[in-house]
Amino acid sequence: MKNVDPEKVSLEDMIKQATEFHGHLGPFLVLGIRMGLLALRELSSPGYEGIEALVKTGNTPSLSCLLDGIQISTGCTIGKGNIAIEPLGRAEADFSTDDKRVTFKVKDEIVGEIKRWRESYASLEEIAQSISKRSDEELFERL
Repeated sequence: MKNVDPEKVSLEDMIKQATEFHGHLGPFLVLGIRMGLLALRELSSPGYEGIEALVKTGNTPSLSCLLDGIQISTGCTIGKGNIAIEPLGRAEADFSTDDKRVTFKVKDEIVGEIKRWRESYASLEEIAQSISKRSDEELFERL
C-alpha cells in the first residue's frame, strides 16, 4: 500500500502525475490535490486506506475535475469504493477516517476567479500554476 506524507510530498510531482492521469492541467485539478493534502494533514491520515471522501461537485466538468485531484492526493478511488460523488454542483468535499471528519470548500472568490480566468490569465494552465502557489487559507474554508 502506498502512503502519502502531505508534509513531504512534492506538490509539483503530484501535479505532474495528476495532469498525466487527468489529461490536462487545470485549476480545479490543482484545487483537488491541495484539498486532499489538506484533508490528510487534518485527519493525520496516510491516505489510500482508512479514509473516505464525499465530493459534492457532481460529474460535470470543469468543477468535477476536483475529483481527479482528490483521487491522486488521497488515494481514494472509485475502484476501492472510498470516494463518492454527490451531484450538488459545489466545490466542496467531506473527508473522514474512523474517528474524525472534516469538510472543506473552495472559497467563492476563488471559484469566481476561475470562472473569469480569461480576464486575468492567458490560459487555464497559468491560473492552475497560480493556485498551486497560494496558501490553504487563501483557497479553502473549513465547514
